[in-house]
Amino acid sequence: MPDLKRAVYADLFGPTTGDRIRLADTDLLVEIEEDRSGGPGNAGDEAVFGGGKVIRESMGQARTTRAEGAPDTVITGAVVIDHWGIVKADIGIRDGRITG
Repeated sequence: MPDLKRAVYADLFGPTTGDRIRLADTDLLVEIEEDRSGGPGNAGDEAVFGGGKVIRESMGQARTTRAEGAPDTVITGAVVIDHWGIVKADIGIRDGRITG
């Protein structure tokens, strides 16, 4: 996969490590400390849906069933702010609880 410039990466996949984002309509800025969804050095590892993009079986999707532990919902590219840091990651939700 060719390396993407930061501006091109941000246009395609959103902010990444080192980028600062504004929190809603405030003047508060936070800096993403880690990108667990991909990042410019790992471009192409992101799961991207919609907007004319096609995802086929086994491309960003496991064939695991719910009985085997698959989440009910997955939010991709979320910015998580927690006591351990500010990271961009994918979030799994199962039975109304965050699972990974």
